[in-house]
Amino acid sequence: MNYKHFYIAILLRLTIIVILTAGATFLIFVHHSYFLGGLVILALPIAIFNIINYFNNINKWISFFLLGIENEDSTLKVPSSTGNKAIDNVYIGIEKLNEIFKQTKIDISAQEQYFKMVINQSATGLFSINDKGRVININPAAVKLTKLNEQHHVNILKNIDSALPGFILNTYSYPHQDSAIFENQYGQKLLFKLSEIKNQKIKLVAVSDITKELDNGEVEAWIKLARTLSHEIMNNIAPITTLSQVISKYFTVDDKMINAEDIDSKTIVNTVKGLKVIEEQSVGLMSFVNNYRKFTKLPKPEFAEVNLSTLIESNLLAAVAFPGFDTLRIEKSIPENVLVPTDEKLLSQVIINLLKNACEALVQGNTENPKLRLRLRKSENKISIEIANNGPGIPPEIKEQIFIPFYTTKEEGSGVGLSLSKQIMLKMGGDVLLYTTQDELTQFVVTLNL
Repeated sequence: MNYKHFYIAILLRLTIIVILTAGATFLIFVHHSYFLGGLVILALPIAIFNIINYFNNINKWISFFLLGIENEDSTLKVPSSTGNKAIDNVYIGIEKLNEIFKQTKIDISAQEQYFKMVINQSATGLFSINDKGRVININPAAVKLTKLNEQHHVNILKNIDSALPGFILNTYSYPHQDSAIFENQYGQKLLFKLSEIKNQKIKLVAVSDITKELDNGEVEAWIKLARTLSHEIMNNIAPITTLSQVISKYFTVDDKMINAEDIDSKTIVNTVKGLKVIEEQSVGLMSFVNNYRKFTKLPKPEFAEVNLSTLIESNLLAAVAFPGFDTLRIEKSIPENVLVPTDEKLLSQVIINLLKNACEALVQGNTENPKLRLRLRKSENKISIEIANNGPGIPPEIKEQIFIPFYTTKEEGSGVGLSLSKQIMLKMGGDVLLYTTQDELTQFVVTLNL
């Protein structure tokens, strides 16, 4: 903007005020012409008012412009011409800014309409809530899946699951996590994911129907389980069937029973040995079935505040009963008084099982300088319990199979421990993960969400 006219206008008005002041002083005190001096003095307020009004006209329109921005009003009409080029230049600048503001408002509105249209067309349900749990915005997909509408409170979601409102609002009664699956009355499995806009105290919730995906995953899991079950059952039944046929031949000839006097001592000894093997295989099969029942009857977690530091130390003390545990070098990094809402009994079961597996890997693998490392780590929204050992590593080709129920590489293993541990943690909103550390340790990590 050219400020030349503005400066000239200010200097001209200031000069007039100075001249009027000097003239009035000269007329009154030098010539003692009080009448003319009085007239000049009367003109002085007019000159002062003129300069004040000059600034006020500019300030008024700047104020109108700023108020328009504050109230998102772009209808400001600035005078096209005032006869004063300096003021006209200021008005031209205000008008240009107002046009930019108007165009920006149009662009933002168009962008909002575009995003709203995209969100409304999304197959994923999206809705936002304020810090009171009241729905602010919601798209049609979310309305269909949740039956929520704008201004509804998330407590209505109790119709899907009584724990769902607590999950969304992160109340203490439900362990904090960013995503969870809930099943509604129609059998749909709904995945809820949370994200928070902290500065505005607004939470965005995404909900999607993953029933089909889970069903496909469950079918695949059941196929793997069926293969494992059939493999284990056949391993136990095959010897029973074979020995039954062999023993039956001891006492039959051409499908007819032999006479009692034809049975010799060798036949009796072989029969007893065969029956002993059948008994052992039957006991093994019963044990396998009992393990399966244990896996399928997992209790519901009961959450309460637990001191993980104390819990881990207690489990370490209990692990001394494992053969060879006292020969291990234990490295610990466990901060004091780490509190978290969890199920103490179920979590202890997971930790003890991982300690037992680590001990067996070190002892049975005849590891030199066997080492067991425990670490408890806490981040902003997660707690990790790391149990690592320097025993024989787990081959890459079986890493993805070790969590499959009844899969085992041990001669006397049931294949339940790791899969059961994983199911327990998933039920509590956490997980059990397998890693190989940078220093080549086999490490299982138990995660708990805060």
